[in-house]
Amino acid sequence: MAESLPPNASLLLVDDEENILRSLQRTLRKEPYDICTAGSGDEALALLNDQKFDLVISDARMPGMDGPTLLFEIKKKWPWCIRILLTGYADINSTIKAINDGQIYRYISKPWDDEELKLVIRQALAFQYSERRRLALE
Repeated sequence: MAESLPPNASLLLVDDEENILRSLQRTLRKEPYDICTAGSGDEALALLNDQKFDLVISDARMPGMDGPTLLFEIKKKWPWCIRILLTGYADINSTIKAINDGQIYRYISKPWDDEELKLVIRQALAFQYSERRRLALE
């Protein structure tokens, strides 16, 4: 599986709750990723303007810009960036709308299962990497 992943994939984790960001970082600390964090949608967009990220995981509900809005903006400006929504509420209609509007790769419910989270990230990055290679061959 390792050969189907990009080397040093970069992840951006976005949540307004510092304890959630720390928990995500702890879950991913032994994974081979470069990880940055942002406490808001605006902070995330500023980071995206300065550096390239392969994957963004954003909380759904944040003050100011919510996760679905952030992921939709990312889709428009950086369409190759894989987008995952982290949701802690059971409003399935809002989640489905966010998935459709932002072409979100997956959503993960809080509290998440650590192994499932790692697997979803690996699958997303492998998909992205294979798509990039396929497009390069065309």
